[in-house]
Amino acid sequence: MTNYVAVMIAVFAVLYFTFIVSEKLYHKKLRHKLTKVIHVNGTRGKSTVTRLIDAGIRECGFAVASKTTGTVPTFIDVSGTPRVIQRMGPANIREQLKVLRWATKQGAQYLVVECMAVNPELQYICEHQILNSDITVITNVREDHLDEMGPDLESIAYSLANTVPSDGTVVLGEAQYGEVFRKVADKVGSSVVIAEPYTGEDCMDTMAENIATALQVCRCLNLDEQTFFNGMKKYIRDPGALSFYKLDDTVFINAFSVNDPQSTLEVYKSVTVRHPAEEMTILLNARSDRPFRIAQHIEMLTQMTFKKVIITGSNQLYVLKQLQKKGIFAERLTAISQLKQEHCVFGCGNIADEGMKITEFFKANGVETNG
Repeated sequence: MTNYVAVMIAVFAVLYFTFIVSEKLYHKKLRHKLTKVIHVNGTRGKSTVTRLIDAGIRECGFAVASKTTGTVPTFIDVSGTPRVIQRMGPANIREQLKVLRWATKQGAQYLVVECMAVNPELQYICEHQILNSDITVITNVREDHLDEMGPDLESIAYSLANTVPSDGTVVLGEAQYGEVFRKVADKVGSSVVIAEPYTGEDCMDTMAENIATALQVCRCLNLDEQTFFNGMKKYIRDPGALSFYKLDDTVFINAFSVNDPQSTLEVYKSVTVRHPAEEMTILLNARSDRPFRIAQHIEMLTQMTFKKVIITGSNQLYVLKQLQKKGIFAERLTAISQLKQEHCVFGCGNIADEGMKITEFFKANGVETNG
């Protein structure tokens, strides 16, 4: 009996090893069918930059497929049709292997993929064992996912640097922590390029930094810049991207997907140019599984000027108490219709659950505006 068990274990071990080797060789073969792979990482703007690059390459006449994680995991096929990725369970980086199969099956020449991993080790696997990209984009380095990526910005930069490709190019959306990425890139034979600032008037309903980053990828690919730029104007926006809705006398600003406090503050500052901060109602959507973010957002509110604060989502009592300690007295959201009593609402925190419901309410009942 003991020998039988030992033999079975040995057989299963051999079968498993054979499967792993075969799968690795298969996906290596698929990867070689693609002309270029662009891996988009960073704290904020990944989905938008991925979609901008996709649209630019598409306009230049190449067969391109892309995948974003964003608000809703989406695969944009070579025809330009976005298809929601149906997951049977929690997100898993093996999804990137499926994306390789889908793209090559459709005859894609270029593949643009948003990094879906947060854990540093998983980021490394996504790049060096699955995608093996020609270009890795780092949109920015902000304080987010501190529990997994590190307690400070330099640690987060090193974590993101796990996706620096071997013998490739790193495109940085901003110069900050460029020395970290150069240090890692030098070890694997890659070069680092910092995106040139974008000063054009057409911001395509996104941040100028996102446009600048996508255009730098265009230059690295040696594509026609004007054609690429014209294509970016047609990009398919992520469902959770920054948007504005007018419903009766209320303006609702969907900034739920911005997530990190620094970026949220930057967006808020840009928004209050048109909508006075003194008339703004902050709607904070909190998530119980992101305690570090709750603390960050509470601190963020102390740096903002506003008319009032309304809390929704999880852990509302905890958030209310913590805000009171900071001298901010907020109220709880009891119904979405309650927001129609406000002149201007800035939704932030997180897009999940209540954030998406509120956005869909204004999208369905209001009219989208340019801000």
